[in-house]
Amino acid sequence: MATTPASGPRVGDALGFALLDYLEHGSEARSHFIERDDGLLETVNTGVMFTQESEWSLAEALVGERAGHRVLDVGAGAGRHALPLQESGHEVVALDVSPGAVEVCRRRGVGETFIGTVFDLAGTGPEPFDTFLLCGNNYGLLESPENGPRFLGALRELAAPGAEIIGTCVDPFGSEDPLHLDYHERNRNRGRHPGQIRLRARWTDMATPWFDYLFIPIEELERLAESAGWELVAYQPSTRPYLAILRLEDVSREWDG
Repeated sequence: MATTPASGPRVGDALGFALLDYLEHGSEARSHFIERDDGLLETVNTGVMFTQESEWSLAEALVGERAGHRVLDVGAGAGRHALPLQESGHEVVALDVSPGAVEVCRRRGVGETFIGTVFDLAGTGPEPFDTFLLCGNNYGLLESPENGPRFLGALRELAAPGAEIIGTCVDPFGSEDPLHLDYHERNRNRGRHPGQIRLRARWTDMATPWFDYLFIPIEELERLAESAGWELVAYQPSTRPYLAILRLEDVSREWDG
């Protein structure tokens, strides 16, 4: 008997539902996954997105002491960085494109949140920020070498004089996994950066839309930063992911990008 082929997962806020599920059920929550466009599927430990400051990675240890007064947590997820900073007296805005993630931040006590991209936030003309967090490998939100200066330019528009970006990223060329090396070569053959990943989050029968994420070595991040008016001022190479801190080069908040 013939069967009707599945049409694929329904498109929705898979990450947000996974975080809400974990908030309500803890370790009994359903697993969520990251799917790469070559078919690779990896399980994500959702609980990591709820860790306390004492459980932050070595690469993130400087965040608490380095962050300025007004902080934008970009890709805030469940608020694992936003909450401790808020509790220690920082003024924090948790930003995420996932409505579910933002709802989790609110339920956990983050006082100020924003649903959308940094470009959306820049369009509202908010009070400038002293610090931008791109932890949890969120330098990947640059998406591509072509889009990176535009993303960093949006942060520049949101920045107070002397603002810093504190974030982590994976150097893709540090991997020896054949699955990743084959993907790098696949990207080269398609005219894409080897570390540019096309992926989506999966939870039960739901998937987010596909999006791009960028893993780049520190030398390339530094060049992208300079093109958008940011200077690399600190780099911790001994961890994977690595930590990189960028500082606004001058007091001007205008950018030509």
